[in-house]
Amino acid sequence: MVRDSPRTGPTGRRPLRARVLHPPLRLDRTRGPQRGRPLRPHGPRPSRARRLRPRAHPRGARLDPGRGALGEGGLRMGTGSRAPAPPHPLPGSRVFLLTARVRDLGSVDALVLGGGPAGLGAAWTLAAGGARVLVVEREETVGGLCRTHAREGYRFDMGGHRFITADRDLLDRVVRLCGDDLLLAERSSEVALLGRRFRYPLEPLDLARKLPPGLALRALLSYLRGRLRPGPPVESFEDWASRRFGRVLYELFIGPYTEKLWGVSPAALSPEWAGQRISVPDLWAAARALFARGDAPARTHAKTFLYPRLGMGQLFERIAAAARSAGALLLTGSVPRAFERRGTRLNAALLETPEGPARVRTDTVLSTVPLPCLLDLALGPEAARELEGAFPFRPVRFLNIALDRPEALPTTWCYVGEGRLRAGRLQEPKKRSPHMAPPGRSSLMIELPHAPGDDIDRAGDADLLERARGELGALGVDLGDDVRFAFSVRAPEAYPVHLRGTPAARARALAALGRLENLRTFGRQGAFRFIFSDAALRMGIAAGEGFLAGRLPTNQDLARVQSAQRLTEVASVVGPTVLAGRERG
Repeated sequence: MVRDSPRTGPTGRRPLRARVLHPPLRLDRTRGPQRGRPLRPHGPRPSRARRLRPRAHPRGARLDPGRGALGEGGLRMGTGSRAPAPPHPLPGSRVFLLTARVRDLGSVDALVLGGGPAGLGAAWTLAAGGARVLVVEREETVGGLCRTHAREGYRFDMGGHRFITADRDLLDRVVRLCGDDLLLAERSSEVALLGRRFRYPLEPLDLARKLPPGLALRALLSYLRGRLRPGPPVESFEDWASRRFGRVLYELFIGPYTEKLWGVSPAALSPEWAGQRISVPDLWAAARALFARGDAPARTHAKTFLYPRLGMGQLFERIAAAARSAGALLLTGSVPRAFERRGTRLNAALLETPEGPARVRTDTVLSTVPLPCLLDLALGPEAARELEGAFPFRPVRFLNIALDRPEALPTTWCYVGEGRLRAGRLQEPKKRSPHMAPPGRSSLMIELPHAPGDDIDRAGDADLLERARGELGALGVDLGDDVRFAFSVRAPEAYPVHLRGTPAARARALAALGRLENLRTFGRQGAFRFIFSDAALRMGIAAGEGFLAGRLPTNQDLARVQSAQRLTEVASVVGPTVLAGRERG
């Protein structure tokens, strides 16, 4: 049975609904938070005469953003019009229509925009340090791209997540937080290409055995030519990959797969993201990694990793719970609509919540919302237009298929190298944790990168499943009659597309936002960097620690946080005693 997801227009997003994750608190510096009471500003209650004074903007009136938009005490409105916004932009409009009285949520020390890994990392740190924190999240649940969706005993992540980091302190905190719910899993992946399955990361000996002899020889000569004759400076991802893996392998797999994933020619992509995501510098390094002894492996080659028993979302639910226990407030189904600004500081934010407009005063704004949206909200449409087109996102649709069979794939995940197929990667969640499907059953998740409004975006879940059957059949995976149900999940800002002009545009954007002294932006979407979840967590933690120390890191410093290229295996970080009784995925 196939269930179409609820849709509201061509994007397929579910309507926003109010859901506060715990009873509202009244923030009071002297008496502490009290459950069950609404947030109110500090100080005496205004007199009845003052409360009955006519409003400056009667209900239903429109605020004119032209008045004081950039001046002292002005109201900075987002436009959401010409900025390079994703398919589901944060709601902003040139005019802010007040349909009800604006609720006053009082004041907080830090307003965190976004409840993904970066935002939760900041809230976790701030709340533990005694700061008053409000997290505003667009979706109904926290976790961002690390959410886990559960249906009838089946659980699906949004992508191929694994927790692995070289930060010993972070790893120790996560192990203490999750306890026995962290399983020890082992990496197993392959590439489907030319009707064959190749190990991934690519291994020279495996390529030599499985490629046709003539093609294997051409690939070797092409690689040697690229290494011995470097050529002109590297200016694009195409240059980077051809130089390190040879032109033949580039044209056979790396180039077509990259274009399918990102939606643009590799010649138009900046090489900077490759250094963040591909930690094996070339084919020779891949060969040496097979025989390395004692050295820290590249991230791509790390064999073991930790994984939450009930999916990656369980980790971030635990972090959110820890932040709430320390006093943080989490408001879901809500988005920022405008900032109130005085000079170079933001002193309040207007929020759209399912219960109506709300206002919160804040000392600091820590944002993880998509960078184009923040430019529009904080600096206005002119700033967003100046960088229009520099920060596009690549949407991904995840098709989740529940199966009535014990196994779906021989490996945990499979990269689909065939350029004619739309699927980017196949994954079997049960290979990470046996608790991701009911006993005796398994599931399959298919990643489908696409362009906004294309056939993948417009298709219903039933049509998407039929299309997937055909592509899976071409890969030797026959679903037969074993499909119990299927549903899809959308990630409109899954991948920040690093164009060749992106580094310079990002530097300009971060510098412009840095002129607002109490605003910081970070995270995958906020810093527009294609980073792993551990790097996003570390960005948030760094922002929180800087706030508590009275020295906020700059936007540029936060954007430079990324995953280590070399990793220590899990056993040497956590310790053999901890791993001895840990369940294996």
